[in-house]
Amino acid sequence: MIIKPSDSCKSKMRLVFTLLVVVILIINIIASVFIFLDIRVMEMPETTIKVDLIEINSEEIIIHHSIEIYNPNHFEIIADNFEVVANTIYGDEIARLKIGGGCIPSQTNRTFESSDRIAFKDQGYSTITSKITGTVGVKFLGLIKKTLPVAVNVITSVGDVIQDISAPIFHIEADFGEITQEGINFTGTVDIYNPNPFDMYVEDFSIEIETETGEIVGNLDVTGGTIPAKSSFNLIGKGRLLIEALNAKTLSVNMSGVAGVKIAGINKSIPFSIDAHLNIPRLEDILSSDTPTEAIIKSDMKATLRGFISNMTLEINNPNKIGLIARDIVFLIYRTDKDEKKLIGKSTIEKAEVGPENTTDISTQILLPYSKLFFSRGKGFLPDALLVIVRTNITISGLDQHIWIGVSGYQDMHPFS
Repeated sequence: MIIKPSDSCKSKMRLVFTLLVVVILIINIIASVFIFLDIRVMEMPETTIKVDLIEINSEEIIIHHSIEIYNPNHFEIIADNFEVVANTIYGDEIARLKIGGGCIPSQTNRTFESSDRIAFKDQGYSTITSKITGTVGVKFLGLIKKTLPVAVNVITSVGDVIQDISAPIFHIEADFGEITQEGINFTGTVDIYNPNPFDMYVEDFSIEIETETGEIVGNLDVTGGTIPAKSSFNLIGKGRLLIEALNAKTLSVNMSGVAGVKIAGINKSIPFSIDAHLNIPRLEDILSSDTPTEAIIKSDMKATLRGFISNMTLEINNPNKIGLIARDIVFLIYRTDKDEKKLIGKSTIEKAEVGPENTTDISTQILLPYSKLFFSRGKGFLPDALLVIVRTNITISGLDQHIWIGVSGYQDMHPFS
């Protein structure tokens, strides 16, 4: 059996439905009014936006965005849909990131933040414009939300990050080589450490070497280069030192130039000036080691009425491209008997010049009286042998430094027996 609602029942249902629609409409109108009033009376939140370049290196920038919002209202507000679009000075987009939002209670601060890495692709990064968009608004009864759009542009200068670049750290060494009449050639190594997180260049070098009296006695030519971030790099150049530098008490290296960085379209440079000390080279270190300066003794004897005349020659071979001076050349002849020796002849030559890349003979004669040669108290008639010794110091004209050379040899006397 089908029961149909009466007309009175249908009328009541229509009335209820109508009342329900009216109530919903009134609620919407009231909600809209409240939202409108809330928006009208809402104080705009105090917003602080920071864009920090927390790191910059040769390949990328790490950029940090921070949005701090203070809600001065007596009701809760909403911050949402934050997006950051970063562009170069030419308008090219280089980064896009989202920053999550949320509710901000009445009279409360809240910070929303995010970081991103921006890789360098070309120039134009000296200034970055970050456009930050989002919404702020209110909720009613936890269901109905009304928001207003927010858009802010923030300009960031990348150059500010590298204003205080650290100067490179230098260390210099010299490897002395060939010596000529013009001076001492050397190879200079400039070790450079870059303490910065980005590559640096160094250029416009001026390197002079001076004595303690301020006299310039040398220089070094070095071409600039690029030093990787947080790394060391060696620049090698050729230099020359005047010979009189070997008489100095100290040698100072005065080095100046320009160090800088070219990154993200920015060229920042700083001048530098460095004072360092250089070890004074020793004469024995700079004379040729491949073919050393050598000396040998040549001698012969002939009999005279007063005794034997010993003709002695010191032969010095100078392989260097500079003339040498032999000073205080002393020729000594000893009679030797077993482990004992007795001086029986001596000759001294004050000075002799030894030409460059040449062999020079320095000769003298020594008289050996028969009384000293053949008769020795408590010894035999003839000595076991004659010991010949030649000593001299070798230097270069104008230098205080010198090196000693000693040569010795024996001459057998038994053929006279």
